[in-house]
Amino acid sequence: MNVNLLPDLAALAALLAVLHFLRRRHPQERVGLWIIGLLFIFLEAIAHTLYADRGPRHMPSHIVALDSYLAAGIIFLWAAARPLYSRRSTLIYLLANTPPLALLLTIYGLDLRTQPVYRIVIICGQLVGVLSPFLIARTVRLRAAWWLIVTQLLIWTPLWFSVASRNYRETAYFPLFVVYLATGVVFQLSLPRRSLGKICIVAGFTLWALVFLFHSWVAARPQYTDFAAQIWNMQKFLVTIGMLLVLLELQVSSNEWYAFHDQLTGLPNRRLFEDRLAQSLDDSARSGTRTALIMLDLNGFKQINDSLGHDVGDRLLQQVAHSLRHAIREPDTLARLGGDEFIIVAGNLPAAVPAEQIVEASARRIEGALRRSFYAAGYELAVSGSVGVAIYPDDTTDEVLLRRLADQRMYSQKRQVPLQFEPELQL
Repeated sequence: MNVNLLPDLAALAALLAVLHFLRRRHPQERVGLWIIGLLFIFLEAIAHTLYADRGPRHMPSHIVALDSYLAAGIIFLWAAARPLYSRRSTLIYLLANTPPLALLLTIYGLDLRTQPVYRIVIICGQLVGVLSPFLIARTVRLRAAWWLIVTQLLIWTPLWFSVASRNYRETAYFPLFVVYLATGVVFQLSLPRRSLGKICIVAGFTLWALVFLFHSWVAARPQYTDFAAQIWNMQKFLVTIGMLLVLLELQVSSNEWYAFHDQLTGLPNRRLFEDRLAQSLDDSARSGTRTALIMLDLNGFKQINDSLGHDVGDRLLQQVAHSLRHAIREPDTLARLGGDEFIIVAGNLPAAVPAEQIVEASARRIEGALRRSFYAAGYELAVSGSVGVAIYPDDTTDEVLLRRLADQRMYSQKRQVPLQFEPELQL
């Protein structure tokens, strides 16, 4: 065993543990695939410590290391491609093309140096590579399928010439170069922009691909062996750290989103509403337009909660929010202030339109959004709402007074609504 590699092994295990901990707090399917891929890299690192001593375990350890690299690369490529391409088609394509590559690496790990054996595998791999795009032709455009065929030809054709020149090491490592370079490119396309973690991941996979590409060249020049060994171990840590950074960035982004949005409905909360209202009033003051502040309170919602339970009430609020979101204009802001109280900021309204017309139009839109039936836990629920509208600058130019007027008008209408609650159970 090469004990010099144990510190790197321990560091990789620690990073894996941290990644697993972060994944529990921010569960994502692709993060699970990242961990599986890194576990194969960890397996390769263990095999590397065993085959480096050139003892009796060299051959099986070498095979495990090479195939672990391939398995990790395919899993990383699968994880990177999930946001971009059809999951089923991508999986079929990768599963069809992985066995020939694994067989090629296994033959090299067995120290077989017979040209006919490699040529048979290359021919089979090329046939599979050319035919596999047509397996997914129903979900992938034929034009894209032809690009996949060209890619397969670019992978397998150089291997034929490598075998002809008896450069078997290059024959084994060139496919790994292609897989890891493709993974870096797909991660570049699929990860969020302006992400430090993305930079680390893409740089790590690009460096990894170059390590595989120049492995034969370095092996023929012993003076570069020590330097290459350091590079060989660096990229796996760069990729792992990049994945940790992506998870932390996602967590920060999620925290920022929840700071300004209601967790139940996904609508802006009071904090974001106040910012949008102030911005809309400033725009109206500069452009000479109007801003309408529309407050809505559902009628009888407390009775729904009390009689059917909070789960039914929460489900109703989600459906009402969805319906209201589609009833307002695109630039307007719909927020939930709490409970069953919603508020709409409708800005950039023309000054030439009478205020009464704005109020009537606002009430009609909300009434239309609530006129449908809502369903929760087997119940059909019909709800209505009390609406209060205040208009800037017609009613007032003071933001606090504008909100107070809308609130007073809403409750004035609510006092005139009789209590009616008759949920119908749908069997």
